[in-house]
Amino acid sequence: MASTSAVHAPAIRPVRGTRRSAAARPGLTVVATPKAAGSSMPFTLLCTLIVVATLAALLYMNIQMSGTSYEITRLENQSQRLAEEGQSLAETNERMGTPQELARQAREIGMVPVSDPAYIDLDTGKIIGETSPAAQTEGNPELAEVPEKVAVPPAQIYDEPSAYHGMGNEGA
Repeated sequence: MASTSAVHAPAIRPVRGTRRSAAARPGLTVVATPKAAGSSMPFTLLCTLIVVATLAALLYMNIQMSGTSYEITRLENQSQRLAEEGQSLAETNERMGTPQELARQAREIGMVPVSDPAYIDLDTGKIIGETSPAAQTEGNPELAEVPEKVAVPPAQIYDEPSAYHGMGNEGA
């Protein structure tokens, strides 16, 4: 139980020239002593919890950033490797498309140069010139078996073109 004791206040003297009024002064009451502060343990636990949660979040973000960094490095290396491979394939494609390489590959599969070409007249649809089997087909039995109707007729170069035939849709 709280102990109460009377508090003695010093007497207040009125200022000269004023009247002393009983209504101006409040009445005094006895007040109980304030309750002592509670334990500081909940506040300490709250602060500790905040610090631990902050450190855990910081650690998690650091791990995520590290993983992302490794992924970026891996993807950059893969991109560089693929760019080098693409460049190598482009160089191979250029090399394989040269006339010398195409001629070599054609000889490997048994193709021979045309000795006497023939052409198709686009106006009439007639074949100009005579075609004959290539001289080297005798050495390649699989080429000798190809019928002449299936074989593509060789091309012929005109000395002087008589008329321009175009693609067939001009002047129509």
